[in-house]
Amino acid sequence: MYHLHVKLASKLLKSGSGTPIVFLHGFLGRSEDWLPVCSYLPSCTCIGFDLPGHGDSPFEPDFTIDIPKFHLVGYSMGGRIALQRFRTQALSLTLLSINPGLKTEEEKQARLKNDEMWANLLLQLPIDEFLKRWYDQSIFKPYKPDFATRRNQNVEGLAKALMHYSLAKQERIEIDGVLVGEWDVKFRALFNHPIIIPNAGHMIHLENPKAVAEIIRMRAAL
Repeated sequence: MYHLHVKLASKLLKSGSGTPIVFLHGFLGRSEDWLPVCSYLPSCTCIGFDLPGHGDSPFEPDFTIDIPKFHLVGYSMGGRIALQRFRTQALSLTLLSINPGLKTEEEKQARLKNDEMWANLLLQLPIDEFLKRWYDQSIFKPYKPDFATRRNQNVEGLAKALMHYSLAKQERIEIDGVLVGEWDVKFRALFNHPIIIPNAGHMIHLENPKAVAEIIRMRAAL
């Protein structure tokens, strides 16, 4: 049975054959976010984990992926965790819409203040109001995810996750081959050689799941 050393919620998103593909979602997401991508991987075993503080998982930052062999896919926060912690463990690594890390202490302090502001809003506002403000940020436009899949969460766990996995605390790792949406101008500029996903902004796994699945299939030689 596939499991983590700590009790994070895992879900078999799709049964299949071969080496499993593990999926890590982004901030405010859940493992079910990957179902559209998995639908374009018909022969694969797809396993999603709710990140610490998200979905059905308690906040517990020290977790490992206890699977002997796996391919790994991560989006945004989940992609940064994949890059920082599991890049040497996975057989293949597909990263979506990630930031490789900040360069200066000034940038880190500014980001930490910004994350603290969002964490405080998360604890103070009704969840729907917070979701509206979060997804009104220019980086997500024009796409808006379904709030119904995001409002049923523990806000204290989310706030802890936002601060613990803050970009301000991340080691910078130079990397290329990251998947970035055609319309995601900010994140395209972070890399010398990104892989551009057409007809998509920041949330490329939801906006163009077929194109994302094709890259995963190629990386994992499926």
